[in-house]
Amino acid sequence: MLPDGVNSFINPSTIVQPTVDQWNFAIQRQLPGGFVAEAAYVGNKGTHNGGNYDFNTATVVGFGTLTLNQRKPFYPKFGWSQPFRYNGSNGSSMYDGLQIKGEKRFSRGLALISHYTWGRAFTYTGTYFSVDAKQAYGPSGSQHEHVVVVAPIWELPFGKGRRYLSNNRAADLVFGGWQMNTIYTWMTGLPFTPSYRDCNSDRDTGPCKPNVVGNPYASDPSQFGWFNISPVPLTANGMIGGPWQRSDRGTFGSIGMNRLRGLRFSQWDWSMFKKFTLTERFSLQFRVEAYNLANKVNLGQPSASVDTPGTAGRIFATPNAAVPRQLQVGGRLSF
Repeated sequence: MLPDGVNSFINPSTIVQPTVDQWNFAIQRQLPGGFVAEAAYVGNKGTHNGGNYDFNTATVVGFGTLTLNQRKPFYPKFGWSQPFRYNGSNGSSMYDGLQIKGEKRFSRGLALISHYTWGRAFTYTGTYFSVDAKQAYGPSGSQHEHVVVVAPIWELPFGKGRRYLSNNRAADLVFGGWQMNTIYTWMTGLPFTPSYRDCNSDRDTGPCKPNVVGNPYASDPSQFGWFNISPVPLTANGMIGGPWQRSDRGTFGSIGMNRLRGLRFSQWDWSMFKKFTLTERFSLQFRVEAYNLANKVNLGQPSASVDTPGTAGRIFATPNAAVPRQLQVGGRLSF
């Protein structure tokens, strides 16, 4: 039994060092015009991942007849109701990814690099892990399944030493020496786990999930309904509303962890630079930069509840990475 006030235990002799096995395979091809194409498969497997778990987590077995403390493994014998946290090495993770890259090496004032990644990452969470690890396993909450990035650099063909207006000093002053850069990013949404309004009446430990009995994906998702919801609150165990069913007391729903995905994210950042040569030692760079040039509104995750009136499946916030259009102008003197 742990002394009063002690609720964490670490035994270094029992901790196995985590390992990561990685493998990859890539094919690269050089194409005419300075283009290079590459396709690769990337995978890794994490074993003995570290984690902090509560081994005194109450089980859901006996809910409704036994108290929360009575269902904690260390309470009936030792009277220990506090968390018994354990730093262990019994987690694991898995990642598979397809990576495609297209690149144009800089020539004739133009360079381009573009990426497409399809990836799947699975891992465990600490929720209910020490009781039933299957309930804690699913897609990583930070994994975007599809990601596209396109980033060209273009030196405009005007002014001294360029294709057009190379012998006109006035035109060179206005139009010459400009470089345009842009980055476009697009990615699919992050996963989340649906819940239901009165799940705390059916369990007091572990994940809060309903049963899925139909198609949860909306045909026309929007801010006002990202997935198919229950038209009425699921007020009785076994009650079905839309594609969802309220689970029985003392059970978890059938849908897995992080099996639905939120909204896509896209952003276009843009900039233009111009360099003025003042003397052999001094030069001035003028910069115009824009973040989210198109002022695209990116929305955050939907409300995960499937049956809460007025909020089920709706979106009320933006993600942390989202920014409104921002413009800035600057200069840099080099010597």
